[in-house]
Amino acid sequence: MSGKFINHKTIVFGVITSVLLLLLLIYYVFKPEAQTQTQNQNINTQTIQPENTVLESATANNKQGKLPTLAASLQGTEIDCPIQVDANGKLILTVGIRSCFDYFFSSLGEKTEAELVADIRQYLLATLPESASNYAIYLLDQYVAYMHALQNLKPNAGFKSNNVDALQKVVDQMAKVQQQFFNAAEINALFGNERNLNQFNLEQMRIHANKNLTTQEKATELAKLIDELPPALADGVRVSMQFAELQQLTKEIQAKGGSAQDLRSMRESLLGPEAADRLEIVDQEEAVWQTQVNQYLSARDQILKSDANDASKQQSIAELRNSSFGTKEDLLRAQSYEVMHDQKSKGS
Repeated sequence: MSGKFINHKTIVFGVITSVLLLLLLIYYVFKPEAQTQTQNQNINTQTIQPENTVLESATANNKQGKLPTLAASLQGTEIDCPIQVDANGKLILTVGIRSCFDYFFSSLGEKTEAELVADIRQYLLATLPESASNYAIYLLDQYVAYMHALQNLKPNAGFKSNNVDALQKVVDQMAKVQQQFFNAAEINALFGNERNLNQFNLEQMRIHANKNLTTQEKATELAKLIDELPPALADGVRVSMQFAELQQLTKEIQAKGGSAQDLRSMRESLLGPEAADRLEIVDQEEAVWQTQVNQYLSARDQILKSDANDASKQQSIAELRNSSFGTKEDLLRAQSYEVMHDQKSKGS
């Protein structure tokens, strides 16, 4: 396994950095536990964790029981290797295997690829029975070869990261490379979440780019898209994605001069009627606050424009602030608005 290993947390293709980094970030949000529970809830398993009690048991069954010395950046962290074996000591295919490999390779640069591969081998031998460690080491070798192969992929000339069809071709290329090194079960375990999330992001881009859809229709399609994700991923995606989509679609409605009903319809389509109700209450509270703070800032401006000396002005402003806002939180928030208001005044 010669050549420089491409760190899984770095760029697979330089020209699509932002997209791939987003996908990798999402991948690391969804830890292996969720997928493991859904796939193996009826299997009698033994989870191999880095606690001393488990390691002692593993060490007793392996001649090489010593754990590797971690790179400086990883020392003091919990080893992220939720690898599982069944009651017969056979390796269970889960995304935890890949998570383990990526944990060690995240310190590439502090250690060489060869050193990290040796560390992973040592860890697998120290914590897994021989019946599982041999297969895990095989997967490690295939994973390194796969990451090397990705370096040889080149996007077509004129590639643009906002071109959905071009991105789809890149994702399809990656899938073909995976098939060169892994069987279907291995691909599903190691790359299943990534594939689902890649496709989710591509479909999300297609919906936003579709000029034939109204904002409400986009919200409906996006909600359906989230619901079509595997349950283990949908719950985690829903919270972060719905917030981001809400912000983007709200701006789109405002830019078009949409009505309050347009906003309500979009929110219902994306989040449901109950969430739309809660957001309307938030809107009302925000409107009351904005009126209150605008009145305060206007009175404050009058004080600042008066002929009083600076000490008197500051005293009057403090009294005005305390009489205008009843809680400590509102006082702090008002002061933040003062700063923004003054900066805007200076810039105009």
